[in-house]
Amino acid sequence: MRARQEIVDLLTEYYAEMETNDPHRYGKYFADDITLTFAPAPTITGRDAALTAMSGLLGRVQSLHHDLVNVWEEDEGVVIFESLGVWHLHDGRSVSIKACSVFTVEKGKFTDQRIYVDNSPLFVLLDEPVAARQS
Repeated sequence: MRARQEIVDLLTEYYAEMETNDPHRYGKYFADDITLTFAPAPTITGRDAALTAMSGLLGRVQSLHHDLVNVWEEDEGVVIFESLGVWHLHDGRSVSIKACSVFTVEKGKFTDQRIYVDNSPLFVLLDEPVAARQS
């Protein structure tokens, strides 16, 4: 079933905070015992570990913007959604990547995030030598 507006609003607010690239702002949405899985990587457990992982990745870019495409809500706080992430790099370039995620929400906090995305186009740009860009 389509998600309730309050769930869409929660995701929208969370991603707006994430776009600031400030872990204190987007971290307030994480439960203390959150589990975070970027498939196919191993699951990370705990708010501090999740913030370290997220800030490590986000620290490599200027910002990350998300557009929600479709959002569905199941029982027991499970939210499934499609998004389009636009990664803005420090050199002015950007890359758009589609993703599908499954989050569990309890009392306005994320207790589980499972993010299914292929970020290889981002990593190609991040790892590309400066000389190759000037050719």
